[in-house]
Amino acid sequence: MIRALILAVLIYLALIAQEFLPAVPLLGGSHVLVVPLLFVYAALWLPFPGILGFALYTGLLSDLTFLHATGDQVEIGLGWSMLFYVFLGTALRLLQPLAPGGRWEIHCLASGLATSLLLLVQYLMVCLRRESFLLDGTILRQVSGPGLAALMLAPPAYFFLRLFPGRPWSQPDRPGLTS
Repeated sequence: MIRALILAVLIYLALIAQEFLPAVPLLGGSHVLVVPLLFVYAALWLPFPGILGFALYTGLLSDLTFLHATGDQVEIGLGWSMLFYVFLGTALRLLQPLAPGGRWEIHCLASGLATSLLLLVQYLMVCLRRESFLLDGTILRQVSGPGLAALMLAPPAYFFLRLFPGRPWSQPDRPGLTS
């Protein structure tokens, strides 16, 4: 319970902090996204109803923070991030049995993939609204750069979050062990 509350506060603070993080020239001038990394940790740690709650919470905050409008037209509407996080959380729920004690490798790979997939889906939604599609090296760097950054930040974030009390939901009780 304590870890879930800490994750909720960290997601809120990460949305604020992302606004002030500069672009990383090494990653093609892309920005570091911390929120998908935190959501992936929550999705691998919480039971399914908790995943859905965190998906709605994270998606709503993300949509309200990064509402993308050009002129009088909203290109990425309110609710799309919530749907993305619900589908991502459901897919990550399938990975929970693979790591009953929590594996940092799964969190690391899923964080990088989820971050890049989120940006790719957002780009495709903008392309559909504008009715034009352009794919070049700059766009690929803007999509893959934050994924690589999440891949590098995932292990320290994982081990930092493991310091807080709580046991992963998928970790079974082991008889004979005392805590």
